[in-house]
Amino acid sequence: MAWGRRTDIPADIRLSFVRSLYGNRATLWFGMLAHVVACAAIYLKTGNDAFIVFAVIFTFIALARLFDMGRFDRALLSSPSHVQINRWEFRYLIGAAAVCTALGMMCFYSTYVVRDSFAELASLSILLASVVSIVGRNYASRSAVIVMSVCSLVPVLAGFVLAGSAFHMIIGFLLIPYFLSNIQMANGLREFLFAAVMRRRELAVVAGRFDAALNNMPQGLIMFDGEGKLVVVNNEAVSLLKISPGTDLAGRSLQTVLRYSSLHGLFPRSKLKNIRRLIDDLLSGRRERDLFQFSDGRYIEFSCNQRQDAGAVLIFEDVTHRVEAEAQIQHMARYDGLTGLPNRVHFESLVKSLIARRAHGRRMALVVLDINDFKHVNDTLGHHVGDQLLRKLAERLAEMDPMRFIPSRFGGDEFVIFVPDAGSEIQIDSVMDHLLSAVSGTYQLSDHSVEVDVNAGVALAPAAQFDLQSLHIMADLALYEAKGSEGRNWAMFEEAMDIRYRSRQRLKNDLRGAIASGSLKVVYQPIVSAQSLRIVSCEALSRWDHPHLGPISPADYIPLAEEMGIITEITRFMLEKACIDCRDWGGRIGVSVNLSAIDLKNSDITDIIAVALRNSGLPTNLLEVEVTESAIISDRNKTSIVLQQLKNAGINVALDDFGTGYSSLSYLNTLPLTKVKMDRSFVCDITEDRRSLMLLRGVTQLSHEMGLGVTVEGVETQEQLALIRGAAGADLVQGYLLGAPMPAQAISALIDKSFPLKQSAQRQAAL
Repeated sequence: MAWGRRTDIPADIRLSFVRSLYGNRATLWFGMLAHVVACAAIYLKTGNDAFIVFAVIFTFIALARLFDMGRFDRALLSSPSHVQINRWEFRYLIGAAAVCTALGMMCFYSTYVVRDSFAELASLSILLASVVSIVGRNYASRSAVIVMSVCSLVPVLAGFVLAGSAFHMIIGFLLIPYFLSNIQMANGLREFLFAAVMRRRELAVVAGRFDAALNNMPQGLIMFDGEGKLVVVNNEAVSLLKISPGTDLAGRSLQTVLRYSSLHGLFPRSKLKNIRRLIDDLLSGRRERDLFQFSDGRYIEFSCNQRQDAGAVLIFEDVTHRVEAEAQIQHMARYDGLTGLPNRVHFESLVKSLIARRAHGRRMALVVLDINDFKHVNDTLGHHVGDQLLRKLAERLAEMDPMRFIPSRFGGDEFVIFVPDAGSEIQIDSVMDHLLSAVSGTYQLSDHSVEVDVNAGVALAPAAQFDLQSLHIMADLALYEAKGSEGRNWAMFEEAMDIRYRSRQRLKNDLRGAIASGSLKVVYQPIVSAQSLRIVSCEALSRWDHPHLGPISPADYIPLAEEMGIITEITRFMLEKACIDCRDWGGRIGVSVNLSAIDLKNSDITDIIAVALRNSGLPTNLLEVEVTESAIISDRNKTSIVLQQLKNAGINVALDDFGTGYSSLSYLNTLPLTKVKMDRSFVCDITEDRRSLMLLRGVTQLSHEMGLGVTVEGVETQEQLALIRGAAGADLVQGYLLGAPMPAQAISALIDKSFPLKQSAQRQAAL
């Protein structure tokens, strides 16, 4: 990299060097005049029109460079970057190289083409005269010196060599050391000036740093000489002692400074002796540190360090903020910083204190409350809006009767409320209705109006048996139960909840073990051509036979796997097994595998699919992945990218359960799909309700017009099948009529067979 473009050099220094290139415009005018006059003289001597062209070229280049220099003057370079400086240096380099190239070419033309002694002498003289400016004007840029020297020397040297005369060659090669010496002189001059500038800057930086350090100290500093006179006073000392800025304190005594401060109200005159005695004790070394309160309520802490030259350095600072901070720390240790409610530790102490004052036998309640879809507020409106919501909800809690409700925030959107007098289980209903109605409803947050619902879990206990930790666990379990139930936003803890929770945790552990041991199985449900009634593909479905509980429904363990974050392990197993089984079917039918929302967020899912295909040797066109609308909506942009990568690889992409979401039609146009699978809700009543059939046919036609295949799920009767084949126009059908999920070996036996259609169903399709 050229010296002029080194980014380790400060940008402002580089700018000053580049600015020198653009300075002294008079030399450009003189240079242009000299070049034009030389061209005119040679033209008059030789009569060769080429030198008129050279004169025009020199004039054009000079005017272009002057125009560019004007643009440089107008450029805003108060805080330039290296990129900006590089650009302007490069622009200068182009103009300088153009001039030198034109000079060199004129010498080449005079020597090799014209072969006139005057032309040679005049062009070489004007070039050598111009070379002087390479050092004098362009030393600031190493690139400019080298490029200009090369652009000047190469054409001249070529002209002398091609002239054929030995003397010409000698003169030409003698120019090389001349140009090299110019380059070395320019380098030496540039490095010398740079070193001088940097040394000057370093001295200024050191002095500036010392001054900045001294005057930006948070403490006041006064340095005394051996006679007790002030020699150094920083700005903070002047401010703390209420001395007017600009007052010259050098050589003054401490008594004079203290008297001046007393006159300006820093402390009453009656305390002048006490302060003087306090500081004298510090300066003499009898004390190392002391604290004094001034009239305005500030606390100033003094300390002193002895110097080797019998002087001393007195350091003092305003510690009022520290005292206030200590009080604030005490508050922060007890209260939540965002909402101002008691935190976990202080809440526990409050509860214990209240329990100790209550009569035994009275029922108390602990309520755990959180906000529904609080993450959605953070994700869509921003965390600052989420913080506003937490603060406003806390304000509503704090406004409730403090004798009935003791609220706290434990973190996130979890609020814990202690109800000292909850009454009976019947009365708790009214208590909870009052509590939830107070915090639910519309919140105005910045420019957004947010409707907030909350869930709560409640645990009751007599005062004598009230254990905060245990009841918190119970209330958490009740909250979890409330989130999973419909039509009710709070729940009371019951023992059955604990049993269900423990069973769920055991099921999670067993599921993890089943995945690790490969105990899950894969079955396949046929997907049949609506016209030929032959199997064209199969949907791979997972099954789990628990060693003690028997078959577990996928509707139960798949959500568990998603909650545990191990769903991708199931997907990996399904892909590997489905690809191998499909390969063993001889490539006559395909296979489809479901992807969850978590799979689509996993950046490794495309690699997982690629590994399964590679290990099995299955062609990509025989694999289809199915995604649901709920999986897409969680992160539509990332989902689109993943699905597009799969489609580009030749893998089919199907939208499963189509029609169950509120915006499914928009996905047909925006997502890289190859097929839609109509949900069974389209099929269940098409034999009785003509409108359902028309809807199914309309969506099928719309999908076909967009180039998408259509599979109809949930076909369970011959009549439904006949209508789908005849009136709906679907491509593929799937359902228990055409086969329940079965092992891979059973699929092999059905590949070449057609499913029969009853005569009554055929007649209904014809009608």
